[in-house]
Amino acid sequence: MSKKASDILSRMKEVAARERAKPLEEPSITSPSQESTEIPVEDPIHPSKPRRKETVRITVDLDPELHRFLKVYAAQRGITVSEVVRGLFERLRQANIDG
Repeated sequence: MSKKASDILSRMKEVAARERAKPLEEPSITSPSQESTEIPVEDPIHPSKPRRKETVRITVDLDPELHRFLKVYAAQRGITVSEVVRGLFERLRQANIDG
């Protein structure tokens, strides 16, 4: 499996085209086996309210058409754009591990 950026982009476009053809019943882009295994850390200020593991913010510039596609894709599935992007990165990591 090639790991060039252009090949990855082509593969992502193929997956997106297949996803558009699927019925909207799919609630998430990740399967239970792909879900994060993060263990919530207890919040010292609000002990009954767990907090998420520390994260790192990134910024990505997108052309307007791709941004609109991403927003619509997420909205149709009832998830956030961040969840879509994290799912894609997780799939990319899995492909790198498996390939």
